[in-house]
Amino acid sequence: MYRYIRDTLKRNRNKYGIVTIRGPRRAGKTTVIKLLIYSLINELRIDPQSIYYISLDYQRLGNTSLLEILETLAKTEGDKYIFLDEVSMYENWSLVLKNISDQGLLSQGRLIIIATGSHSMDLAQAAEKLSSSRRGELATAFNLGGNLLFTPLRFSEVAEGLSSELDSYLSSGRKRKAGIRFNILVDLKEGKINENLWDLYNGFGASLEEMFEAYLIHGGYPKAVKEFYENKKITENFYYEIAELLINDSKKAGLDPQLLRKILTELVNPKKLSGPFNVSDLTEIERNLKEKQIRDQYLQYLKSTWAFFFSYSERKDTQCQPNYNENPKLYILDPFLFYSLYAYLNNIPDPLEKSRTLLKDEKFKGLFVESVVASHLLLAQQLFEHLPGTINYDRVLMYGKTPTSESKEIDFISCIRKKNNYTVSK
Repeated sequence: MYRYIRDTLKRNRNKYGIVTIRGPRRAGKTTVIKLLIYSLINELRIDPQSIYYISLDYQRLGNTSLLEILETLAKTEGDKYIFLDEVSMYENWSLVLKNISDQGLLSQGRLIIIATGSHSMDLAQAAEKLSSSRRGELATAFNLGGNLLFTPLRFSEVAEGLSSELDSYLSSGRKRKAGIRFNILVDLKEGKINENLWDLYNGFGASLEEMFEAYLIHGGYPKAVKEFYENKKITENFYYEIAELLINDSKKAGLDPQLLRKILTELVNPKKLSGPFNVSDLTEIERNLKEKQIRDQYLQYLKSTWAFFFSYSERKDTQCQPNYNENPKLYILDPFLFYSLYAYLNNIPDPLEKSRTLLKDEKFKGLFVESVVASHLLLAQQLFEHLPGTINYDRVLMYGKTPTSESKEIDFISCIRKKNNYTVSK
């Protein structure tokens, strides 16, 4: 993500606008901002006094008006790079940016605004106020109209970071190109192993297998990866911090953190992962708790913060359309997040050791690997195609059954949009 944003900014000098980066807390968004600032100063030779970093985490501005800050900056000379970190913590932030845009200050004030946030639900609502026309010319240069998704590192990103040889191999043959990776997926659909995949396996198969086993423990949170390889352990406090942030931030979304805790306790049951999920079962947690309230508020929060996602079956009469009348399958976005919630909610003193114990159960490990594969397929759409608008992730990944008399389950039905058509892989 860092390279993509950096290179897009380089190619689009003298363009102004608003780019949003949404994703889970502690996934590395602030680190990306710091790397971008370093690149602006040391590679693009931008005057440091033209770069502004504003943290909005838990209303750190106090009574200071964000609108007044941006209006004041717009009056100064030259290009201004403004990074708004955890902007979704600032009430009515999207209205502030809308006002800046409506005043014509993006181009007149030469503002390049990059805003990060944890609450995708909030950012999705903001997208209605910040339409493509209001985001400015710069936003159109980015995928999804400048409304970017930032998740914990995928396995490939971790592997490339850990192995300089693998990184060089992929760079030398330009094997990171979306077209090459997409063709590998298409060949797998046809039951063929692409030549590039064979070469990768023959050269790095053993090391990739070892790194994947470790990925099932540390996941893609940068701090967890760093501690795992540097110290051979991950501090207990970081497990609990990830869980607490997800639960406590729900209050900002108007939810009851205690009720969310009860719902999460049910969701992180190892036996339920990657299996059919019935929302009505959760109504027994508290008296008078309605299924609609759980689905529209609490599960939507968990989806919008990219903690969990739910894969629906494909409709039998329409390709690439989810059937919302059947129970979805329950998946979690990142392995480390699962252990964080599981340890926090069950008062486990040594989460790392517990994760190793859980993975010794072959049945759980199989379901866990399925969840990891599902999360990677879910994110594949934004990697393979530059799209001007939003993605309906319910359509990207579904499951189904074979049309044969045996009716075996198809774990994944991946619908990837390419040039206004859908490529379906099962």
